Amino acid sequence: MDGWPHGTFLAELSGAPEAGAALLSLGTPRSYEAGEILLSEGRRETFVLLLLTGVTKVTALTEQGDTALLAVRIGGDLVGEFAAFDNRPRSATVTAAGTVTARRVGQREFLGLLDRHPATALGVSRMLVRKNRWSVRRRGDFSGCPVGTRVARVLVDLVEDYGRPSRDGLLIGPRLTQAELAGLVGAKARRVHHVLGELSDLGLIQVGYSRVTVLSEAGLRHAARLARADGR
Repeated sequence: MDGWPHGTFLAELSGAPEAGAALLSLGTPRSYEAGEILLSEGRRETFVLLLLTGVTKVTALTEQGDTALLAVRIGGDLVGEFAAFDNRPRSATVTAAGTVTARRVGQREFLGLLDRHPATALGVSRMLVRKNRWSVRRRGDFSGCPVGTRVARVLVDLVEDYGRPSRDGLLIGPRLTQAELAGLVGAKARRVHHVLGELSDLGLIQVGYSRVTVLSEAGLRHAARLARADGR
């Protein structure tokens, strides 16, 4: 169970290898190519997908008919668990951003595993709490923060969950276009482009093609008006 990216569901189970191995043994293998839909918003189905490799994007339709990017999920993450718990239609669409491999696990298998392995159930609970915190923070940001602060906060969240060391700093793993980042922030793409330029000019980030490298996490947290990661 070692080696799963920090912040993912399987990383949460690293201290319970038996539970992790049991989960990885369930279901059937699946593979998806870039642009292929793994889960569709509104569809009635109850299986879950345990992502093994690759990057996916979670989107939903807004009341205005636009598509909003809600989150990114990578190898080690679990998607589709809401429908497995409540039997309601899918609340979002999950699309492969590149080649993705996963295990498709039926509802009965998944819920049975949670009964047999409390560590897995606890991991799911923690994952749901993180997703809820992300949602609550985004709602608070949208209502009370300027766009610049919102962009910085989303970048802080992404680097904490998916950042990996690079030559210059911490590279945010999932590739995101500026339009997709704007969807996470809830702002116009041109405004987000301007903010990224400002953060780059301050020496806090480096922007490449669908890539952001954080050069100063402390500086970015300051721009986001957040306390330091150690609470000070």
